[in-house]
Amino acid sequence: MTEASPRISVITATFNAAAQLPHTIRSLREQTSRDFEWIVVDGNSDNGTQDLLRDSGDVIARWISEPDRGIYDAFNKGAKLARGEWLIFLGAGDELASPNVIAECVGQLAALGSAVSIVYGRQILLSPAGRTPIETIGLPWPQMQGKWDIGRPALPPHGATFQHRRLFDGTQPFDLRFPIASDSHFLLRAIREQAPVFIPVDVTRAPMGGISFRLDTARRVSREIAAIDRDLGIVPPMSVRLHEMLRIAVISVLNLFPQKIAHRLADLIRQLSGKNARWSFD
Repeated sequence: MTEASPRISVITATFNAAAQLPHTIRSLREQTSRDFEWIVVDGNSDNGTQDLLRDSGDVIARWISEPDRGIYDAFNKGAKLARGEWLIFLGAGDELASPNVIAECVGQLAALGSAVSIVYGRQILLSPAGRTPIETIGLPWPQMQGKWDIGRPALPPHGATFQHRRLFDGTQPFDLRFPIASDSHFLLRAIREQAPVFIPVDVTRAPMGGISFRLDTARRVSREIAAIDRDLGIVPPMSVRLHEMLRIAVISVLNLFPQKIAHRLADLIRQLSGKNARWSFD
């Protein structure tokens, strides 16, 4: 790591992530640029995660391990420790998309200057077990602006988003009232003040399987998104609300089936509507 403050702070929250973390460690070790720091906030893991962190001193700038109140509490702790101009939150098991990501993004961020608050690229979604690429998300902002997704305005993929450190000057950047989708709450507030900037870079690769992508938690996610909309005074059009109600009703029926069948049926529905399959992968 450079002795001066790095351009980028990469922050990861972990809890019993010994099986997933090696992918993240490897991708950070392979970076051709060292203009970053990696901060890990662990929730007092007991399955070997802390041993992995101790053995990764060549790439970790700082790590702590203590009980927390969930991933966003850990993110808030990590943001307080960060020294970089830009912060990005990398999930345990996620990885930077190539060895040149930091080098490419440092150059892009420097060219944009400090007046911009949110800069994002693309995120490649991977199958949970085989880590096979299945979909790339993250479109230029003009193609996203004004559209809706899961009942709220469309947003950049948080895992491929760089956030300027001034957005973290408050005491609690990620609101713990929203334990599932506080990143959406954070980005919606930031984008309300200034439009994000897209950079044409594959920033991260992330396996599917997080709570935001699971069929069995879709209703919980939808309820929390609705609460975020209310908190921010966002009123989705009636067509968006009806679509979301229909989506949750369909998923509720799918959840009556065994998981493997539910995933196949969900992907069939996605493909019939012109979207990529997401769940029926090894």
